[in-house]
Amino acid sequence: MIELNSLSKSFGNGRGIHQVSFTVPEGSIMGFVGHNGAGKTTTFKILTGLMDPDSGSATIDGIPVKPRNLKKLKQSVGYMPDIFGVYERMTVWQYLDFFGAAYRIPRKLRKERILKALDLTRSGDMVDYQVASLSRGMRQRVGLAKTILPDPKVLILDEPAGGLDPQARIEMREVVCELRDVGKTIILSSHILPDLGNMCDLVGIINKGNMEAFGKLDDITESLTDKKTYVIEVHKDDLGNAQQFLSNMGSIKDIQLREQQISFSCDKEEDLGAKVLAYLIENNIRVNSFKLQELELEEMFMQLAAK
Repeated sequence: MIELNSLSKSFGNGRGIHQVSFTVPEGSIMGFVGHNGAGKTTTFKILTGLMDPDSGSATIDGIPVKPRNLKKLKQSVGYMPDIFGVYERMTVWQYLDFFGAAYRIPRKLRKERILKALDLTRSGDMVDYQVASLSRGMRQRVGLAKTILPDPKVLILDEPAGGLDPQARIEMREVVCELRDVGKTIILSSHILPDLGNMCDLVGIINKGNMEAFGKLDDITESLTDKKTYVIEVHKDDLGNAQQFLSNMGSIKDIQLREQQISFSCDKEEDLGAKVLAYLIENNIRVNSFKLQELELEEMFMQLAAK
């Protein structure tokens, strides 16, 4: 659905994006991660036809991203920048109706499209609100409703949860997932990395204009670490014995005790998790839980950004 091949854009002094390549299948959400100035917005502007690349190519829904195809691309792509203009004296309905007309949606279809967009973005109760009265979270949802009015197949969202409080972030995350469920293909950027980890099918990490990693979160995690870390919760009376048993096992490292939990690491290739669990149970250690500790997206980003 979305394909980038060696996309490059230079602004001098090493700034820009360099040989950026990735593919996002139809009906997927891709999280685009990077610090300020890493190249996320530049990539988005190229994909939406607002900026030409120096080299490389991109296609969206089979359409090459080129100036001659901008009219077709506008029908397939909805772009919501991190900062977008609003007309504060309008009501939400007037605002969406205005943009529906700007999108050249026929008047007889416009009401249906507005109602659908309001429903998908959970904004139906705001129709009579003046835009000036909306909170930041409400404005973001109304901005998203505006973006999906023409019913694009692809959504490119630049920091849709930026500046939102925790409840508004949860609501935005749920709305984005629902848009995927109705068939949209979505690329979004965010500085709130746990939110991306919770909803994205794919993650791309860009650093200083270079794609450092791309793929499923589990696959990236696997490639970045040479060890596996487990967390065990045991009965409080068995903590000392459990720690001693682990200390006596070969290849077990980084044993740490915290309240009723013990964490330990082992080489990724050996993966002693099942063996350790069986050993503890055989020695009458009462194990309440035993789980693999996943590398968080924030940790992955910090590792790659430090390169």
